[in-house]
Amino acid sequence: MPVTVEQMTFGEMQGYTKRFNEIMESNAKQEIKDSRLASLMSDLESAYQIPLAWGKRRADFEANHPELMQLYRSVSRERVL
Repeated sequence: MPVTVEQMTFGEMQGYTKRFNEIMESNAKQEIKDSRLASLMSDLESAYQIPLAWGKRRADFEANHPELMQLYRSVSRERVL
């Protein structure tokens, strides 16, 4: 069952950030990094119910959870599509 962002602990955020850094520091080919980054994004979306569609709900979510969304956007920017 997904947890709410309000229930996210510092340790959880630190774990996701560590995972992101490990992906970026790896010597893996870009395709593998992209796959791992996509999985990380999916895990964040699922765990914290990040709204996927742009609109008021997404804007409100971003305003209320800037640290989570900063990490999410960082992961997204590193993917090569």
